Amino acid sequence: MKYKIAIYLPLFCILSYWYVELAAVLFAVLLSGNITKLFNGLKLSYLILLFLFIGLEILIMTALDYNIRKFFEQVELVVTTAIAYRAYFIYVLRKNISLFVKYYLNMSVVTVAYALVAYALHITISGRLEGWGGEPGDISLLMIPTLVYYFHHKEISIRSGMTAIAFVLASSTVSFTALFIILSIYLFVHNRKDFAKLISATLVILVVGSITSNYLSDKKSDNNEAAIKFKETWSILQSNHVNYYKLEALNASSYAFLTNMRVAKSAPSRLLGTGLGTHSINYTKVYPRSSTRYRLYGLNSANGYSLSIRVFSELGIVGLFCLFAFIYKRFNSKSLFSFMALSYLINACITGGHYTANGGMLFLYSFTLPENMCNEMHF
Repeated sequence: MKYKIAIYLPLFCILSYWYVELAAVLFAVLLSGNITKLFNGLKLSYLILLFLFIGLEILIMTALDYNIRKFFEQVELVVTTAIAYRAYFIYVLRKNISLFVKYYLNMSVVTVAYALVAYALHITISGRLEGWGGEPGDISLLMIPTLVYYFHHKEISIRSGMTAIAFVLASSTVSFTALFIILSIYLFVHNRKDFAKLISATLVILVVGSITSNYLSDKKSDNNEAAIKFKETWSILQSNHVNYYKLEALNASSYAFLTNMRVAKSAPSRLLGTGLGTHSINYTKVYPRSSTRYRLYGLNSANGYSLSIRVFSELGIVGLFCLFAFIYKRFNSKSLFSFMALSYLINACITGGHYTANGGMLFLYSFTLPENMCNEMHF
């Protein structure tokens, strides 16, 4: 029983605050009786690279006259969470990825069931499905790896149906996009014929949707809010001369995405970035509070709205390249678990810029696991 609690506890805390998730992981390691082995097996080369990274970041931030307090806070948080999840995989899961997937699916079913009951009782966020500790986008992010598993096994069951319904009710455009990308990659690698069908069907949907959107827009329908928002955002992306005043006229999600992206592009030191944990500083320097009275000012400024935007802002072009190169190099097209983890990271790269919250470090660290740990999840 204690062993099952140790496995489940971190999983059920994924939708909680980052410090609750971290505490759950450490407690799970404690329950396994291996808390004193947290640092066992750590390579000296990793420590040397960490010190070199810290030295480089301090030089950059000193040159930019940035406060380095947030940098050290982020380093401490990221390193601690990574070490905790390393111990979780080694001592709690005992290097058994199949066991992890089994418990993750069970956790997903419970989360989905709770969210669907809450939805039936009209406990929602603006009419969208919500979980016990997160927004609609968070719960859909949680479900993507599960949907990839069901898709691979062609599973038609109560749990897969519940998950699909919950995913739709969460209404996360980003998660729909991430799911489409990961399924496209999956089919391209393993079934080119179905990949062609998926692309063809998507093109048809986009053409029909575009025609419908234009028609409704021409009619100036007040009920076509989604189409209007899409056209506004698309026109902003196509414009070469965009100011923050124009962005403030968009919906909240588009405003957060575009302002944080513009801040990242306009921040200094674009090659190496401004330092880990400094995106919020870039935000206030590039887009100062004194320049606007907009009520949503600062939305997602702490985490950059998305992982890719935040990495680009804080670690520059080099950091963003290293992130994508790491994922590409470590991705194993013969492992189902690798596809599940990749689906999560794709979503996080679009939206979700916190380095350690909502299981981000769990799936990112999973890409460092030796291939033989994932053998049981091979196709």
